[in-house]
Amino acid sequence: MKVNKRKYLRSGRLAAPDFKFTGEEPEWKNSKNLDTTFNKALNFYNYYLDRDDYIHIICEYMKSQGYNKDEIELIESVPKSNSDVVTTGKVCRCFNVGMPAEFRDYSTYVKNNISSIMSDAKEHMYQKKYDTTQKVKPNVHRIMREKVRKGVLFEIESVFDEWCANPKVKIKKISISSILRAENVPVSFIGPVADLIKAQKEEFDLAYNKECDQFVEGYSYLTKVQLRKRIEVCDDMLNELVLYKSAKKATRKPRIKKPKSAEKQVSRIKYLPESKEYSVCSCDPVRVIGSETLIIFNTKYRRMTMFKSQGRNGLTVKGTTIQDFDEKSSYSLTLRKPQISKLLPILVSKTEKQIEKEINLIKTKRKPAKGRCNKDTVLLRTI
Repeated sequence: MKVNKRKYLRSGRLAAPDFKFTGEEPEWKNSKNLDTTFNKALNFYNYYLDRDDYIHIICEYMKSQGYNKDEIELIESVPKSNSDVVTTGKVCRCFNVGMPAEFRDYSTYVKNNISSIMSDAKEHMYQKKYDTTQKVKPNVHRIMREKVRKGVLFEIESVFDEWCANPKVKIKKISISSILRAENVPVSFIGPVADLIKAQKEEFDLAYNKECDQFVEGYSYLTKVQLRKRIEVCDDMLNELVLYKSAKKATRKPRIKKPKSAEKQVSRIKYLPESKEYSVCSCDPVRVIGSETLIIFNTKYRRMTMFKSQGRNGLTVKGTTIQDFDEKSSYSLTLRKPQISKLLPILVSKTEKQIEKEINLIKTKRKPAKGRCNKDTVLLRTI
């Protein structure tokens, strides 16, 4: 079972992000009151560890006690219904970090529990191998969660582990959209991916800004420049997630009262369905019909154009040209490359007022909007 390295410091001790409330992991060396230290340890592990962490801890204890390889591998197959894993794991962790072997005869307690866990694991493996009953139809959501965990989360975690293990490793941007696209991950399952990246970025931020002594110590081997580079790449990945989410939503076909007339209007429009260079996709052209605002982006000339409708009926399309837009309030801007990576996520996800506020910060001169679309035009969003 893979160890969650992010829960441990380089010294081998457990990390305690909430140390102000929980304290650090209790130490047994020079402990004046073993009972007090033991109770504090149980509460500490209950706060920071889960069942999967205890499996690894028990295996580590078994190695130190001379158990063979087959017995250790058997522990990893124990069913999740086994209730002895958690309590045994806590005591094993105490032994692993220096609790005296003769304390309260817990060595015998752990030995008996490990025997019980191994028996339960053997029975579980036997039933799994020879069970001929009809299998329950797999849960689609569970399958997708597992697919995201193995295909996406593990890959990102391995990169983060490499960042933390090797200070001199070359930090490269992870193409999150490519990974998600390869696994065809729906928008509703992106949450764990964003949480993982945000959690790692938060650790780097706390260490960089020296807001938490725990992480300052944990990442003391990294320089300010190295930390900042890791934070910047995390920000790029989060922005790419926003673009991927917007692209997925944009491909959904909207409910249309009169699909024939709308589809007929946009049947000849030219546009770019997807830009891999900027990780954006065009929305369904049918959405343009009747919309009050349309935002397009020309990938060849890096030109963003915003169309505002001039009447209640909204925008229309004739051939490959956007029509019925207000020439006074509609405009076009040529963006520099640094502005593109910052502005595109805002254009596809924020409100109209937030978009206008961000665009007003750009000093580039506005030009009159032209309704002609071509093969380099991405239909970013309709409002």
